[in-house]
Amino acid sequence: MSGPESPPAASAPPRLRLRFAGRVALGALGLAVLRGPLGTAWVLAAAVPGAYLAAYARTNLDANRSPDGGEPFARLGTANGITLFRGWLAAVLAGALVASPPDPRIPVALFAGAVGLDAVDGAVARRTRETVLGARLDGATDALAVLVGAAVAVALGSLPAWYLLAGAVWYAYAGSLWRRRRNGEPVYDLPPSRIRPFVGTAQFAVVALALLPSVGGAGGTPRLTALAGVALAALLGSFARDWAAATGRLGRDDPPLPSGRGGD
Repeated sequence: MSGPESPPAASAPPRLRLRFAGRVALGALGLAVLRGPLGTAWVLAAAVPGAYLAAYARTNLDANRSPDGGEPFARLGTANGITLFRGWLAAVLAGALVASPPDPRIPVALFAGAVGLDAVDGAVARRTRETVLGARLDGATDALAVLVGAAVAVALGSLPAWYLLAGAVWYAYAGSLWRRRRNGEPVYDLPPSRIRPFVGTAQFAVVALALLPSVGGAGGTPRLTALAGVALAALLGSFARDWAAATGRLGRDDPPLPSGRGGD
């Protein structure tokens, strides 16, 4: 049984698309500038996740609106700009997978910037303007930072390869819900959770520790591996519960999200 069909979402204003294109051009220019100190291979590797995040944001520009609905805003806003910069830092970090940094502290500095600004963009959004696009970008950027950071830590030898699951689980979760919406199956909004932020922060802490120059290499440490195992188990459990809630398997009294708004 379904409710009345919701009106189609308004498309992003041309000025918003133009301003977003300017942000993408600025990010590309920033990568070009880094070619000198970091090298061509580093920059090319960073361009891959950078292009992914830009494409993800571009396809979600029509969600640059209030969570309560309404027309998309013509400006990205400061909070979304900070989130995009976080994503740029995470993309730059990917270069450490193919080239050695000129300073061993660069990977942890890039990761710390990408995840440390997470609290900043959220605070700015609450004080200025929260948007559906911002929530989506925030989740995608967090996932990218953990995936890239974990991959670099594994390449350094400070985390075991199985910890890459921490970076992959968000994409499996998001892909599953996308498939449900595409098949016309109901998707529900996630209920509030006090545990979810702590579980995410635990992944940030594990990866940051693993990227420290004093920890990287030599198989890491047994304590760090144990911490990574506990954090990963908590993350998988949290995503399993969220998936069950988003798909209605926990029992829902509220109506499913309107078509096209899953993940809002």
